[in-house]
Amino acid sequence: MAGFDRDTRARDLARMADAAVDMLVIGGGITGAGVAREAALRGLVVALVEARDFASGTSSRSSKLIHGGLRYREQGEIALVREAATERRALRRIAPHRTRVMPMLVPVYGRTTAGVYKLRVGLTLFDKLAAVAGPERHKILSRAEVIAAEPGILADRLQGAAVYPEYVTDDARLVLDTLKAAHHAGAMLANYARVTSFGAPAKRRTVEIRDEESGATLTIRPTVIVNAAGPWVDRIFALDLPSRPTSLQLTKGIHLVFRAADLPARHCVVMRARDGRPLFAVPRGAYVYVGTTDTLYEGPLEEPTVTPADAAYLLESVARSFPATSLTPHSAIGAWAGLRPLIREEGKSPSEISRKDEITVSGNGLITIAGGKLTTYRRMAERVLVAARPLLGTVQAEVDTAELPIAGGDLGPANDLAAFAAALGREHAGIPVPTIERLVDTYGSDAREVLETAGSATALAPFTADVPLSPADVRYAVRHEMARTLTDVLERRSRISYFATASATTIAPLVVEVIAEELGWDTRRREAELASFARDAHARLAWRDAQERAA
Repeated sequence: MAGFDRDTRARDLARMADAAVDMLVIGGGITGAGVAREAALRGLVVALVEARDFASGTSSRSSKLIHGGLRYREQGEIALVREAATERRALRRIAPHRTRVMPMLVPVYGRTTAGVYKLRVGLTLFDKLAAVAGPERHKILSRAEVIAAEPGILADRLQGAAVYPEYVTDDARLVLDTLKAAHHAGAMLANYARVTSFGAPAKRRTVEIRDEESGATLTIRPTVIVNAAGPWVDRIFALDLPSRPTSLQLTKGIHLVFRAADLPARHCVVMRARDGRPLFAVPRGAYVYVGTTDTLYEGPLEEPTVTPADAAYLLESVARSFPATSLTPHSAIGAWAGLRPLIREEGKSPSEISRKDEITVSGNGLITIAGGKLTTYRRMAERVLVAARPLLGTVQAEVDTAELPIAGGDLGPANDLAAFAAALGREHAGIPVPTIERLVDTYGSDAREVLETAGSATALAPFTADVPLSPADVRYAVRHEMARTLTDVLERRSRISYFATASATTIAPLVVEVIAEELGWDTRRREAELASFARDAHARLAWRDAQERAA
């Protein structure tokens, strides 16, 4: 499935102003992307706008896990367990390239094996509730088996562990692939297009949009407006009803990234923080990332930061769970902080607030969706379309979107990444096998289009040996993935800035030259992009020096 072309953004902005739009979606995170795909596949005329870049908020800063719903069983939310499990299977079908199986290891500590028995009972119940297939059901490991499987883990009072499969994803690219699928179903899309005002309620209400690149304004007249702005939901709601009280309770979650050599976790290991919260150490190639925190947040929405206290909380947990490690603040080579847009529940702690989504329809017809989980975004989108039916006054086509691959997910009958990579390697015998495998791992079936963009093996050579990013990747991001800035490429089209900040800073001058050639940037624009990226990169790891000074 081909991506956008280089002129998609400008063309779609112009079309939005001219078309009789059925549904305008505000917000280019996973929720908005899911709604746009769902609506377009059902035959609606859909426009989606995002004030910054796609997935630039919560949807690029998650734990990157497609949870099956085990946590919700512990909280008694049985319906959410079943939905999460069902949607995880659906994502495996429609996005096999975004659902990499990762064994989750849950160690049990204590004076007796009672905890192991309790965990076994809980997981057996979960397997039944979630209709878990035989190969993916949990297994119980003895103490010796745990130590053999995860040699660095704390052995003192270890009684055993459970292992079961979870899925690891690339959250930002999952958003992008869902948006590409929406685009190919007919949706009009634009990043850096900010909603500035709503007109008076009417059958087709006016919405003013500012193109953040040119400064130009345009007016869209949709029948239905969907507010899927994540942490910015209340800001959009205020354009509709200025006096409405806030509906969200934001909480912040941070992650730290280490070299796998410094934190050699082999599984996704569940750790316990000092307050009992579960945390994860997640292997990802040459890296292991650790998270997440869950604290109330009241600050700026655009770029939440990691604080020394946030980092100390995670570092202490790692030191307890992996006592042979000796991590310091400067062992962290990357980090990110994200905000959870949860539905406000007075009197509850951050971890107690439900992760269920909530849909409201204002008296003026604004549909707002907030809360929810990455795993269930497709079902959330279906519920939005149900809420929109009375307002649309049209019949929607019946489409089972749980069976239609998103962009990059069309791997053929086998639905297998390795088989697809082998076949693609035979088609491009001059390209090294590791390069083909990297492209398929990153782009799924869209790797074929990246190879066409590259034109030669030379263009696929990485900028540096330790960074899996090439000039061809950058050109593809600009030509077919609507990347508009240096940060778009290094934070979201690739994830290098989050996982290896220093490496991203090193190659930034090389990357910016490729983007400049594609977009016609002059020297002033190139320098501004480099300066902006450098500021963000420095801010991401500024907590390290502050924490060491405090120590």
